[in-house]
Amino acid sequence: MLSITQMKLISILVFSIFILSCRKGPSLSKEEVKSLSQNYIKELCKKNLECSAQYLETLPSGEQSAAKSGFSSLDQCMTEQSNQSILPDDYEKVTDQQIGKVKLCMDDLLKTPCSEMEQAGGIPSCRDLFPDGN
Repeated sequence: MLSITQMKLISILVFSIFILSCRKGPSLSKEEVKSLSQNYIKELCKKNLECSAQYLETLPSGEQSAAKSGFSSLDQCMTEQSNQSILPDDYEKVTDQQIGKVKLCMDDLLKTPCSEMEQAGGIPSCRDLFPDGN
């Protein structure tokens, strides 16, 4: 026969398991998810600027100034992308699998040279973030 203390302990354990199984959302906090999404946009803007600069260097000097006007600064890019989110806006719908895909894409984005990205049509791990082709 179980003592009252043992029964209380079992009740607390069952209740804790129940609470943990009902938890919604990813293992990262809401702030960490928001920060990850913002960091992704920032790294994407940086990479676009890096690749744009390399592209400009390949143009004849007479065409460079005209082409420069079409490129934005990091701040301008960040502003233009401020309403974008790589992860669902609803925190409870964000999964650890999605977070892993974003982290892998960011790592590949930082490592992949612009020339490779151009030849491959982007970064495969980043394309995985947009399975519908969006």
